[in-house]
Amino acid sequence: MRRLLLSVSVAAAVLAVAQPAEAQFRFGAQGAMITSIDEIEDAPSLNNKLGIGPRIVFQPPAFPIGFVAEGLYYFPDDAGFDFSYYTYSLNGTFSLPFPTISPYAIAGWEWRRTSFGDDSDTQNGAVLGLGVTLNLGVSLFLEGSYAFTDDIDLDEDFDNKPLIIKLGIMFGGGGEA
Repeated sequence: MRRLLLSVSVAAAVLAVAQPAEAQFRFGAQGAMITSIDEIEDAPSLNNKLGIGPRIVFQPPAFPIGFVAEGLYYFPDDAGFDFSYYTYSLNGTFSLPFPTISPYAIAGWEWRRTSFGDDSDTQNGAVLGLGVTLNLGVSLFLEGSYAFTDDIDLDEDFDNKPLIIKLGIMFGGGGEA
């Protein structure tokens, strides 16, 4: 009889605190500015350029650890150049789940693709950052992250270790990061 009572109690507790899966996923858009990146001679500059892209967050309610998948396309100067730069990343987050303002740390792996004319190069490396989310019906976030990677092969003097400032809005779910 005790086992039955314990089983029913556990099932009732799980059902009482369970959240639907859509409450754990949030989707949004972000803008970013890339800084501290060297320039390639005779190529458009990426330093202090803006980018846009999607962001998807998986964050279980009242749990401090979550996951973020995002992509950004940057708009370099276009003076007749065939040049593009975009990034994709998968990150883990650790947040302090306060109701209105939630600070968080983010760490993960980023892939960067640079194309210049017929040359292209893909780099990858770790990303570390800090951010804060403001929860007011929708979630607004501000994040700064630093990307670690090897120098890019398009030019041996090209230092591709940017500081990235992101600002965005998230819809759905509730909560952090």
